[in-house]
Amino acid sequence: MSAGYRFYLLNEGDHIVAVQTCDCASDADALLEARAALQASEYPAIEVWSRAHCVGLLRKPTQK
Repeated sequence: MSAGYRFYLLNEGDHIVAVQTCDCASDADALLEARAALQASEYPAIEVWSRAHCVGLLRKPTQK
């Protein structure tokens, strides 16, 4: 059974700049999909939500 997840792409100030939805079988699958979406985006971070539950926050590594 799959569940609907929302991915919020965040800018440098952690403000939402884009939203994507995805149906995934589990939180772990949603985090994998979010990691791929983050890597394909220009933004530094993504939050993953399932209804009112925050599944996780992923950030791109910072360049030094």
